[in-house]
Amino acid sequence: MATRSDETAERAKLLTSLARQTVESYVREGKTLIVHEKDPILERKVGVFVTIKRDGDLRGCIGYTEPPWPLNQTLIRAAIASATEDPRFRPVSPRELGSLEYEVTILTEPEQIDPTDAQDMQRIQIGKNGLMIESLGMRGLLLPQVAVEEGLNAAEFLDATCEKAGLSPGCWKSTNARVFLFEGIVYSETKHA
Repeated sequence: MATRSDETAERAKLLTSLARQTVESYVREGKTLIVHEKDPILERKVGVFVTIKRDGDLRGCIGYTEPPWPLNQTLIRAAIASATEDPRFRPVSPRELGSLEYEVTILTEPEQIDPTDAQDMQRIQIGKNGLMIESLGMRGLLLPQVAVEEGLNAAEFLDATCEKAGLSPGCWKSTNARVFLFEGIVYSETKHA
């Protein structure tokens, strides 16, 4: 009988392998991968982000919070966009492909909170929850792992999410701001050989 950790490892291998294959196929040949795997998670409509790193540094990260497509399509779109459309980086080149690492984050449905309320502020669990802020026509999202990587507390995480949206730190305190909390299940690639 498979254990939960075995299932998690298998799912991580499946999702990160699909991200890797998608990027390699698209960057090398301009072809979009077609998914043939039958894992039930691939049929669900869930938010997903694909993070690409090189030597531990961010190389691209794009995703969808509430996609209209099942995960098998959303993951492919996010992987291609992370490799070719992240405005912070130049597109991934074929010579980089062997040195890239992939991480896939599956999101739960975002739930609106009011972080100016002490109880809602306490619901923000660093490392477990991600945040999304919408205000003044701007929107920003940070995945759960960002707060851990940057050593942020809940208020600093909210401020960083405001900045990601192109807004001032503290924007989350405004009555114009809508703040959403979600969980992210992170699947990391084991070291690629």
